Amino acid sequence: MTKNIVIRAIKPYRSALSALLRLFSINEDGHEALVATSSPIPKVAAMSVCQLLEQPFTIAPSIRSMKEVFWIPGRTAWASATAADDQAAAQQACLQHDMKSVQGTLMIITLSPNCSIVASMKSAMTVVHRETPSATARAVMVAHDEALCNQVRVQLLLTGL
Repeated sequence: MTKNIVIRAIKPYRSALSALLRLFSINEDGHEALVATSSPIPKVAAMSVCQLLEQPFTIAPSIRSMKEVFWIPGRTAWASATAADDQAAAQQACLQHDMKSVQGTLMIITLSPNCSIVASMKSAMTVVHRETPSATARAVMVAHDEALCNQVRVQLLLTGL
């Protein structure tokens, strides 16, 4: 399956700790068109998002949902938590920042191979949606990692803080 989006990280001028994410759409001819550029985000977040999107079995979000999250100006934050179940991982990630002021969320759910994608995604999304305002722009990316033994990792890129 070919992906119709590419995300690239670029280093902003004079910034050692942050990067910008650029979202490109790919048409049938293979040509790329810039769709959106994020506000500066932590480098670790940029690296994680770019690497996950390159994995062959990653379920990428739609271009529209990614564009909505990236277009939100303001401060950004990164949260990451790994736990034995999806709800605990999502709750731990949400506790790392004030979720009430978030305007956009890119949620990355990384599962061990024996986890149910649909059930894990639904329960993690329920926790994050409960913690964020209803008008929050949202995008979800799902990936598998064989190194996670019966665990789930939830990572959140928060925009518009």
